[in-house]
Amino acid sequence: MKSKIILIVGVLVLLLAAVGGTWWFMKSTAPPMPAADGEAAVVAAPALKAPEYYSLSPSFVVNLQNERSMRFLMIEIELMSRRDDTFSRVEQYEPRIRNDLLLFLSKLDREAIATVEQRQKIQEEAMAVINDVLTTESGKGGVDAVYFTKFVVQ
Repeated sequence: MKSKIILIVGVLVLLLAAVGGTWWFMKSTAPPMPAADGEAAVVAAPALKAPEYYSLSPSFVVNLQNERSMRFLMIEIELMSRRDDTFSRVEQYEPRIRNDLLLFLSKLDREAIATVEQRQKIQEEAMAVINDVLTTESGKGGVDAVYFTKFVVQ
């Protein structure tokens, strides 16, 4: 008799825990209720647009500044943007973008690209070069990141 009571109490405790857990889970995942009159409504932040990528191809090949020997840098560049019209403008002004990037990259020397930190700085500067062209030509930038998908020094 005593073991039956313990068993029944245990089952009731488990049942109450299951009901309570289900109620808590459903309440925490329920959509927010609309605000009542006179209360400020909470505005959800707009979702970020998925990133899109654009390849500046063919690869860039430049001579590195060096007095002792001839060195080359071959680099492939991918652009990332979350704006709709960025890559149509990049395509429109790509000749000037490539020109300005070639001029920028040809000023580099081997010591300027030796470390990861220096290469990250070059990425930021390349993004600034691209956004400067877009801003000058169309009134707005739009490239959010520049990625080097190939980086070879010879």
